[in-house]
Order: sequence, then C-alpha cells, then structure tokens
Amino acid sequence: MLHTSIISVRAVRTLLSPPDIPTPALLRARSIPNQRLVKALGISSTFVSDDPGVHDNFTREAKVLIGAVSAKDGWSRLVDVAETCVNRFLDAKSLDYATFVQSVTLSVVLAGLLGTDIEDLDPVDVAFVTKAINDRWAQSKSSTTLTTEVLDRINHHIIRWVPDRTNPLNLIIPAYETMWRVAAIAVVYSNRDSLLRDAFISYNENPTDDQFRAFADEGTVAQPSAEAIICEVLRLHPPTRHITRAVVVPWWKRPFVPSIDVADIEEAHKSPLFGNDPESFNPMRFHASHAAPKRDQLYAFGHGKLKCVAASWAPPAAAVITAKIMAKLDDVAFKLQEGPCIGKREGWEGWSIQRV
Repeated sequence: MLHTSIISVRAVRTLLSPPDIPTPALLRARSIPNQRLVKALGISSTFVSDDPGVHDNFTREAKVLIGAVSAKDGWSRLVDVAETCVNRFLDAKSLDYATFVQSVTLSVVLAGLLGTDIEDLDPVDVAFVTKAINDRWAQSKSSTTLTTEVLDRINHHIIRWVPDRTNPLNLIIPAYETMWRVAAIAVVYSNRDSLLRDAFISYNENPTDDQFRAFADEGTVAQPSAEAIICEVLRLHPPTRHITRAVVVPWWKRPFVPSIDVADIEEAHKSPLFGNDPESFNPMRFHASHAAPKRDQLYAFGHGKLKCVAASWAPPAAAVITAKIMAKLDDVAFKLQEGPCIGKREGWEGWSIQRV
C-alpha cells in the first residue's frame, strides 16, 4: 500500500475531520486500515467496522460506563480501586516496570469500569493478558502469522472476568492500551522532578477536578498541575503516534495514488504552536501565562466526529493511576530503577520497581 504522511497541524485536523464528509464515509476510512486488529484481538467495535449502528452502540455503551465512573460516588470508587490495584501488584520482590503498570491499568479498567471483582484478578493471569495484548498488537503491524491459540487464552480470562458482556475486548482495548503508557511515562518524569511529584501527591490526597487543574506556586517556582503533566505526556509521547485513514480511489488509480493517509501525531505535536523548545518535556507550556495550548488542541485522541469518546475522562483517570503509583515510589519502601530510555509500547527493558 502507498502511504502519505501528514505532519502539519492544519493538515492533521483536515484529515481527521474533513469538511462535508458523512459519518459512514468517515467510519469506512477509519475501519479499513484497522482490519489487522480483527485477527489480532478479535475486536468487532466501531474501530474496525463501517456500520453506523455499530458506532452508535459502541459510543452509547462507552458513555454509560464513563458517566457511571465520572459521577461523584463512581469516581471515589475508581480512586479506591486504583489504590487497591497498585498495592496488589507491588507484592513481588522486584517488579518489571512495564508489566507492573500494564497490570495495574488493566485491573483498573476491569474493576473500575466493568465491575470485575479485584480478588478474581490473579496477578499471573493479568500479566499474561497484558503481555499477550501487547504482543498481538505489535505483531499485527508485521507480517507475523497470528495463531488463534493465544487469542483464545486471552478471551478465556477476559470472559471469566467480564461474563456479562459480548466481546468485552471491544471496550477494554481502547481504555487500557493507551492509558498504561500515559501513566508509565508520567510516573517516569514525576519521579525525576520533585515539582511534578508534588503535583501528583496533591492530586492523590485530593483527587478532584479542581485539584487536577490546579497550578501551585512553590516560592519562586510555579508547580504544574496534574492535568498539565498528563497533557505534556500526551503531546510529547502520544500513545497513538499515527492515525491512519484509507483513501478511496478508483481501482485503476490505485497503483499510483496513496491509498492510506497517515496523520503523524508525534510530529504534529512538535509544532511551534505548542511553544518554545517543543522537543523538550515542559508541562508549564500549558500554563495560562504561556499563551497556552489547550487540551483540545492535542490530537492524541483524534479530532472531529470520531474523536475518542473518553477524551475528557482518560486524562484524569491516567492521573489517578500515576498518583497512586507515585505515592508508593517514596524511596523509603519502593523506588523506580530506570532503564536506558523511556519506552513506547515496547522498549522498557531494564526498568523495574524495587523494594528499598
């Protein structure tokens, strides 16, 4: 397939939200490049379907779940679930860092969003499922032949944990797959910088919308908000680095015309629109004094009619997971052992959490 890579912010916006294009055509353009995920993970959601009915059902179901955990009681429960999950997966002597964050995040999605009993989440089974999802996703981008055996084992656990839904992976994958990486990277930067650490400790103690957005003045130095830190992770390390759309052209043009447009979110987020030194990690660029970019100017969740339905909920949820982990990484009981470089979906070799 021929590809065209799009990196300017304006062109990315236009690709993701083209004017005067009906929703069925947008769904078709999105679903065609995502067909690899049908075989890899067995999903049948709007991400791989051009059926407007499938899209409406998925959106409705997701909004109901998000609404339930956004209400006051639901949010308090999610916060408690996150703390319980962090404690549960800190039991091992030395922990592979990626496996730990993946396990916590998947468990928060299962127990916090979908009502799974935390006691049913055996750490060995959870670690298997997270690694298998990761591997299957990566393999779907290569020419690796995917067998059904691993997918069957994934579903064996998922159906046991979420017995009352048809194909729970439709909801689990979009919530889990990006959020674990946002939390993992937010923890790394916050572990390196006491101002960022303090922002998450404050959010851990008071996990409200106001605290999420609150910048603080520590003497002569301004402290970024938890929201600003998560936004900067989404900007500099977008978990969805590329968003693809199929270009429908007549068959006789296909050898000569690109059939896939690729929005390079990673490059677009390094635009001067995001302030000075866009290659560096600086959450204070989201402070009002910096002619600040707004969260809705980020494209990590897409843009337009098909923007991720969880775009408003996911950042504070990722911040809760980050805050609960940071509360434990106090260098008294636990510390983060860094590896050679910050990973993406892969590349976390050498990173671990260790008992002090």
